Amino acid sequence: MTDGSMNKSHAYIISSQDAAVRENTALELAQAMVCDRGGAEACGVCAQCRRALAGVHPDIIFIDRLTDDKGKRRREIYVDQIRGMSADVWVRPQQSDRKVYIIREANLLNQAAQNAALKILEEPPAYAVFILCVNSAEELLPTVRSRCVEIRESGTVCRAENKEAEELVDTAVSGDAAALCEYCWKCETLDSEKSAELIESCRAYLSGAICRGASSGVSRGEAVRLLGVFDIAAEYLRMNVGAKHVWGYISVSAI
Repeated sequence: MTDGSMNKSHAYIISSQDAAVRENTALELAQAMVCDRGGAEACGVCAQCRRALAGVHPDIIFIDRLTDDKGKRRREIYVDQIRGMSADVWVRPQQSDRKVYIIREANLLNQAAQNAALKILEEPPAYAVFILCVNSAEELLPTVRSRCVEIRESGTVCRAENKEAEELVDTAVSGDAAALCEYCWKCETLDSEKSAELIESCRAYLSGAICRGASSGVSRGEAVRLLGVFDIAAEYLRMNVGAKHVWGYISVSAI
């Protein structure tokens, strides 16, 4: 794919208590990644999309718990499975420009497996995308979470936590750089705690936009792109970067 909004990250965490919601979101994202049209969302009709919908696309690979000799699923996803994924990732895609790995129960990665995943998340080939499905992102190591864009799915219609967050996101989506700069300039007066609250509200609103799709007024691709910006901003605040600098980053990166 060549669309910049979908190339913003090579790794995503999809968190939801509903396994069906997690998997459906992961499949929609993977389908968009391999779609021939290269747009922010899958076209649903090209050959790549049809293979993805049929569950037979060779460049969408699932990592699941193994079964024992009695057919019972093992309790964890083991390090050898992730090492196998890390070796396979260097084999170029067969039919698409992207190669997508979906780890359905990433919360069951044991610590050794997470550490092995971290190595490939840090320096993957440009065509690789990883989607980790979990009940909650907190089940993963902080080092793994820091390499990913998180998409939180509730399975229900999500709303912004406050009107300021919705207004900020809408200003960024409008493409009006001057208006966004003015908005962020006003936010520079907020302290780190208030800035963190507003940025977290923006992240929640964008996760809801991804959940709702086109009905939110923000395309899924644009919501994913902006969520990546606000995830980085939140990480900067956690690293004690000054709020003024963080809002300066948002004003430049969110357009």
